[in-house]
Amino acid sequence: MKTGLFLIGFMFFSLISYAQGPLTGKLVINKGEIYKNWGDKIDFEFTVKNAGTKPLDIKKITGECSCQTSFPGNIQTIQPGKTGVIKIQVIVEESLRKYVKDGVLNYDKSVIVTTNGKKEKYQLYTRATIRIKN
Repeated sequence: MKTGLFLIGFMFFSLISYAQGPLTGKLVINKGEIYKNWGDKIDFEFTVKNAGTKPLDIKKITGECSCQTSFPGNIQTIQPGKTGVIKIQVIVEESLRKYVKDGVLNYDKSVIVTTNGKKEKYQLYTRATIRIKN
């Protein structure tokens, strides 16, 4: 009897913890090898899904680098089973020059997405091998 109650309680807790989130989808975008000048912009667009049973609020997006910009439209509510888009723009700014070797910037930075879900934070990765033209 105790085992049965334990299993029912465990299953109930599991369902509750899955109610908000998780945020799923392609969480890494690698643009591969691209050619850019200093000051050029690179757009990354993440399509994410709320795999839970309750609305998932995207509350805040924080870049690892000052070269990353998040758009106001990224702060959104994604309904259960639905998708949302998170747009990040990277500016190939002069502050990144110190990471350039032989004219190549191996760009690999993340952004933190803060939600109201059971798992509060997710990392999205922006990657590219940038050949500097100027």
